[in-house]
Amino acid sequence: MSDLPVPHIDLTPLFSAFDLTPERRGDWWLMDGLYPAIRVHATGRVMTIDLALTEDLRISETYAADEGLSLFRDGALPLLLSAFWGRHNSGQVTRQIIKRADGPWQVLTGRYLRQIETGERPPVPWLLFGMIETFLKGTMLEGDLHWLSIAVTVDEDGAYADIRLNGLRQPELEAAIRALDWLYDDRDYRLRLAMLMLRV
Repeated sequence: MSDLPVPHIDLTPLFSAFDLTPERRGDWWLMDGLYPAIRVHATGRVMTIDLALTEDLRISETYAADEGLSLFRDGALPLLLSAFWGRHNSGQVTRQIIKRADGPWQVLTGRYLRQIETGERPPVPWLLFGMIETFLKGTMLEGDLHWLSIAVTVDEDGAYADIRLNGLRQPELEAAIRALDWLYDDRDYRLRLAMLMLRV
């Protein structure tokens, strides 16, 4: 793994809360010398968290710098804890089996993280997960592990969706998700969701 000349961000507190002790190799943090590995770097107001899930599969999650670690802790990290480090929390991660032509897959779904400036969290369109499930059942997949990240921003202009499977944008799914019935009451808000697929 190559290192980046970025400011050091100590991830030990994130892991120690789950009785895990990570080791640091350059800018990467990992357990027992095994994948997945995590790297964090911040540039200005943006924080990027790189996940090396395998030697060949690396993805990045981008956050506002002031909330990046907390959103990662509440959204993506529980998936890693459940899938790789024996720390499954049913209150944070849902496990589901879906059947595809290439056999059954386990899907781990993190919490819907809904952010709004003030007031109650807006509802998620009830068709959202069914739409995502249809996508996961029908899309072409190579390999045994896949990461889906979903980010939706809703403002007065409507919904904007950034959907990535293994780091690659999914324009058709983005268009379908934008077309859902997103509630807007003059308050901008954001939704984030991470999912991990594992071949059974």
